[in-house]
Amino acid sequence: MRKTFFQIFIIVFIALISNQLGAQSSNHWTRSFNEESSLLSGAVVGGGAGPSAIYFNPSSISEITESKLSFHMSLFSFNFLNVKNALGDGIDLNGSKVLVEPRFISYMIKPRNHPEWSLEIAILNNENYYIDMTQSVDMETNVLTNLPGEERYYAVFQYFNRYRDDWYGFGGSLKLSPALSVGGSMFLTVRSLEYRYELNIEAYPLDSVFIEDEYLPFYSASYQELDYLKYNDYRLLWKFGLLYKKKRFSVGVCLTTPSIGGIYSDGKRVSREQKQANINSPESGEALPDYFIGDYQEKKALEVNNKSPLSIAAGLTFYSKDHTKTLYTTVEYFAGLEPFRLAQADESPNLASNTVPEMIQLNEWLTFVSGAKPVLNAALGYRWEIKENIMLMTGFRTDFNYKKNYDYNPLLESKSVKGVQLDYYHLTGGLSMRILGQDLITGLQYTIGREKNQTQFVNLSDPVEYNSIENAPLQGTRQNNMNSLLNSLSLYFGATFNFGGKKD
Repeated sequence: MRKTFFQIFIIVFIALISNQLGAQSSNHWTRSFNEESSLLSGAVVGGGAGPSAIYFNPSSISEITESKLSFHMSLFSFNFLNVKNALGDGIDLNGSKVLVEPRFISYMIKPRNHPEWSLEIAILNNENYYIDMTQSVDMETNVLTNLPGEERYYAVFQYFNRYRDDWYGFGGSLKLSPALSVGGSMFLTVRSLEYRYELNIEAYPLDSVFIEDEYLPFYSASYQELDYLKYNDYRLLWKFGLLYKKKRFSVGVCLTTPSIGGIYSDGKRVSREQKQANINSPESGEALPDYFIGDYQEKKALEVNNKSPLSIAAGLTFYSKDHTKTLYTTVEYFAGLEPFRLAQADESPNLASNTVPEMIQLNEWLTFVSGAKPVLNAALGYRWEIKENIMLMTGFRTDFNYKKNYDYNPLLESKSVKGVQLDYYHLTGGLSMRILGQDLITGLQYTIGREKNQTQFVNLSDPVEYNSIENAPLQGTRQNNMNSLLNSLSLYFGATFNFGGKKD
């Protein structure tokens, strides 16, 4: 029987690897494993983690009394993002996505010959993030100062960001006494990013064009920029935990090491382009140099280092006298990361034309940077056994953004992966039912994120021929009036198959 369950686990493991989708939210607690710990909002470091013990606190793997195979999935996840004034006053960005995919599978083993030991292997998705937004501006306005009348001003903005963080791990827990357990786990993490940021602007006159009495059949001022980055980065990290459990309470701590990179990476591509043509200085009216900068590297020419920080979590769980009601609390501190190079590659010797203005820095043209602020998150969960074999679970957790207002100095923020930086708040709830000795869960999670007065991506509503404040052709000065709102609803369903114990 145990061999059969292990074979099922291996089959699903292979299937998940072969179907890896491979964007990053900049929030540490976006994860959701769609089993009991998810319905409790992950407030389970102090005990009660169930199949997700290998992640939240490996010492609590010892809480199992029988071997288990768990398979949990998100039936549907609906995500809606609205970013007002993102590209200028009244020019919004909207994105929506429906995801359907498995998220968590684990095999927990209770060795009969060594009852003080408990083991677990697991595959889980720590984060799955996707945004795809496109917007255009098409209007008639007088933006070219050297030409009379109005021009057609046409701009297209495209933003794509897909990130997936999959973990493959094994762990174990040892009971040192009836009350005290220690444990550890090791994970191979696969961080997959595909990011594209593109802006194309054209401004051309609607009437005939004469420059210095010379007729031009077509004349257009233009600006283009493109950032593209794609990779899979394979890394290792470890978790170490301790759990002290008494009849009315339990307390636990878990330390997660920074991830170690340089192991292997693949699917690597990087490109960055910038182009300007027929732009005139607003002060002198003289033509600014036309120029082009562009480069592309891939595979071994690109180095990737997607770091993750040290974190330490602590949890306290309280049980009622009859153990029908349980209150869960957890806090986790994530250390900060100094600005670092996320991806870098040597540039081509023919990177740019010789007309590039001095204010544009060509060094490290293919470098992308990242970093993280220290963050403290908290979670609260509650479980109530409303009748035999039926439990109601609810929870709430914060999920603060670690890149909001982050200082990239001495590196350049312009070389970071751009995005909408939001603090998230998650509300969860659902039921767990034991039927014929097997555990079924169903529930939902609602997430909201809101932020006001952020800096716009670009300003396309009030364009000027050349914005000398930001050195931005055919764009206005960005304002701090971008307001973002995220709403997300996930529906859960999961099953845990128990064997070796009593069937109710």
